[in-house]
Amino acid sequence: MSAQEHIPEVLPAPPETGTETTPVAGKPSAAPEAVPGRVVRAFALGAFAIVVIPLGFVVWSMRELVPGVGIAGVVGVAVATVAWLLDVRTPRRWFGWALLAGFSAAYANLALAPVGLLALVAVVVCPLLARTAHERLTAPGFDLAERDVEVGFPIYRHQRAQLRVERDRAVLALGRMAGGGHVDQAIPLAEVSLAQPGEIVGGDAWPLPGATALRLVEGPAVRVVAGQQQWIVNVEDPRLVAAILRRRQSAAWSLRTGPQDLGSWHALRKWATAQNTTFRNGKRSQSYRVFRPLLGFFFGVLGLMLLTMQITGGAATPSAWLAAAAMLLVGAFLVAGWLRQRARLARAELHSLPPNSPKWGDPRPEVAPLPSWRPWA
Repeated sequence: MSAQEHIPEVLPAPPETGTETTPVAGKPSAAPEAVPGRVVRAFALGAFAIVVIPLGFVVWSMRELVPGVGIAGVVGVAVATVAWLLDVRTPRRWFGWALLAGFSAAYANLALAPVGLLALVAVVVCPLLARTAHERLTAPGFDLAERDVEVGFPIYRHQRAQLRVERDRAVLALGRMAGGGHVDQAIPLAEVSLAQPGEIVGGDAWPLPGATALRLVEGPAVRVVAGQQQWIVNVEDPRLVAAILRRRQSAAWSLRTGPQDLGSWHALRKWATAQNTTFRNGKRSQSYRVFRPLLGFFFGVLGLMLLTMQITGGAATPSAWLAAAAMLLVGAFLVAGWLRQRARLARAELHSLPPNSPKWGDPRPEVAPLPSWRPWA
């Protein structure tokens, strides 16, 4: 391919040259400058969901059961708490850590009634509290630009997809919209040269390299240009999204790593596509990749709790040693495999275009890459 051509695997591409357009008066943002008590309230709710409530049930169980059972429950809650603190920049995953802590509390109280039933309720209540904490921490507000937490913006009135702005990159989380075998697409925030609020006039579509085009509907949208890549997506508040992208771009770390030649790019994309595809009865379906870390942490924590009970004399049978070891090994294998896979998938997401690819559409701010695009003044 020449320097001015896209390879067939990423086509169809948007037009190389757009049409000049005049900015129009757009809607002001409905987001406040700051959300009072955002961090304090969110972390208080998260602490109750992941630490206080589960630990309270575990401490209660220690009044009537052998100490080993209570210590095992404390170990399970401690693992969930440490994981939450290490993953604190990704509030959408707080739900899972609260579920893990609630499970640990319920397991320690299974032999008690009625406390055991109440602990099972905690398995439901704690994740709901964590979800509320997530919503509180990421409530719309321009102060989000100063927080290095992941913020998700639904691509509204659209297929199931989300624009996620992280500390150093933005991700188009496509979900199931692209069918089996899709790979999410990402851009490094350090390379963002344009974050432009605007609107779509009439219906249209924005092609994505190697994936189903994003269907655009009439209404507010944001345009992002980073390196050779360019996105146009519908969002409810494009001024807020653009402000967060601009501010985080100034502090983002460079993420330019990955394949340096076309052959390596093909190999990486082929591998990434395979990780999101399974075949069942000859039909393509979603991979079990999402469930791998859930099962891994579940088995790992359960094995660690059984091992703790055995060491402290709280286990009932010698076979608990074998069960604990097996669960720990399975859990460690699944989590380690998921971490390695996630790291390589992150590289693939940043390279939806191959090396030395031409620009994806016209990147000039005064030009509309699509006839339906109108930037806001």
